[in-house]
Amino acid sequence: MNFQTPVSALFPGASGRIISALTARRRESSEAPLALAELARGASVAATQLETTLFRLGLLGLIEPRARGEEVRPVPGHIVWEALDALTDLRGRVTTEARRCAALDLTPAPAHLALRGPVADGTAAHPADVLELVVVPPHAAPENWPEQVGRMAARLSRHLGNVVTVCHIPTVAEAVSLVGTTPVIHPST
Repeated sequence: MNFQTPVSALFPGASGRIISALTARRRESSEAPLALAELARGASVAATQLETTLFRLGLLGLIEPRARGEEVRPVPGHIVWEALDALTDLRGRVTTEARRCAALDLTPAPAHLALRGPVADGTAAHPADVLELVVVPPHAAPENWPEQVGRMAARLSRHLGNVVTVCHIPTVAEAVSLVGTTPVIHPST
């Protein structure tokens, strides 16, 4: 998955770039009208490419009714903006999905599980960009612990569309020195 520009990755071409630019601009100043030249520049498209996409967005109610060539005014509060906002920054979803996969695959919970790499940072732009799981096993890890971690990494890789690697660390102190203090999974008891 492309975590830098997910909207245009999912909707390639001018439409995806226009929606990305509108979403970013709306987050900055939702009430301010947007000149076509500024939108074209932000979306890296020719001004003539805007009108078709803007017409469709108008039909969906995402922008206020407008005549050809007029400024663009996003409709504040439209439910699709919230969905687009969630799509433009997926870092929180990556953490949530890692927690969900850990709950499904790791029994007992690890002593420490943290994420690092371009996927965790939200800078991944290619499926080859990696998410690294930094895992400290629980005190009484079962014999099949490595298989459980491998299953979690494979599931997470499928769900993210990116390669997931695993870094097994023996102690929480070593993991913290490697990635910091914010675990995805809180220490097991």
